[in-house]
Amino acid sequence: MDEYEKLLANSKRDWENATDTNKLQKSMRRSISSSRWKLILATLTTGLLIVPISYLLTFIYYAFGTSSTTLMDVASNTLYVTEPNTSLEEMEFDMEFTPFSMKLGFDQYKRIGEEDYIANTYTLQFTLGSLSKKEVDTSLERVGAKHPTETNPWLTHPDNRNEIDNSREWKVLEGLPDETVAEAYISLNDVVDVEEIEKLMPNVDIVWAAIDTGVEDKNLSKDGDVVSPIGYPIQLDQTYWSPFRDVASNEEAFIDILQFIVKHEELATEVSSAKNLALSERIEYIEKNGVKTYAVVVTGPKQDLLGLKDLSVIRTLKIGEVKLWNWSH
Repeated sequence: MDEYEKLLANSKRDWENATDTNKLQKSMRRSISSSRWKLILATLTTGLLIVPISYLLTFIYYAFGTSSTTLMDVASNTLYVTEPNTSLEEMEFDMEFTPFSMKLGFDQYKRIGEEDYIANTYTLQFTLGSLSKKEVDTSLERVGAKHPTETNPWLTHPDNRNEIDNSREWKVLEGLPDETVAEAYISLNDVVDVEEIEKLMPNVDIVWAAIDTGVEDKNLSKDGDVVSPIGYPIQLDQTYWSPFRDVASNEEAFIDILQFIVKHEELATEVSSAKNLALSERIEYIEKNGVKTYAVVVTGPKQDLLGLKDLSVIRTLKIGEVKLWNWSH
């Protein structure tokens, strides 16, 4: 009997131990499951918070750090003074924010005759104030050299050699249909006041003047780097976004723009198609020698442009964009 009771006692103890072990295993599984869900919820919560926090930090940065307005001003002002005969429309600026980045998209226009046509579409991607990506889709049929050299600009200084076949360009103009208006890049035989050129060309619109900044005779900066023309629109621009709207003179506005973008020259250089602006030395030259032009961009009907051929002040002509007649004068 004692042996039987011992057997029962052992069986009962084994059962209790097995039950306790089973409970422990269930408890451990519950703890593991609970921890797993807590980890999942914590991960989801953190992930959900990262996005709005990133956007918040981005808005704060572009509002109080390198502001979006500053980036827009640098980009637009740079293009006005480095891209001949171009303008921008404020209402067509598209701004998009992603974490730590801002994308800026806009169209650039060119005046041909009396109408503005889309010349290029820009997409600029900024990451923490620095330009990280630039895309330019052009609508132009005649585009200047993408890689400037000492002799290939369409607007050249009287003391600089050039690669323009002048006689061929006049023949191109003569061969255009009479019902066309065109854009022409005209280089001069001398460096003169802008007002003087306006008096010599009353029948066409002078839309942009390239300014002598002391480096155009060789198209090289002091460091030996190739530079491209800079200048400004001649006519007042009533576009709300334009830096040449409601100004005392376009000449003064041009100088103000140079003094502004020189503070952001690295960004201005990245935005511009010219990869060396050399603004400090060019500003210094203008302040000492004044604002004079060596080349202009004009637009008008074919016959009015042909009427410039006998002007002794003209050195070379390069035909730019051509459109059907839209002239009302």
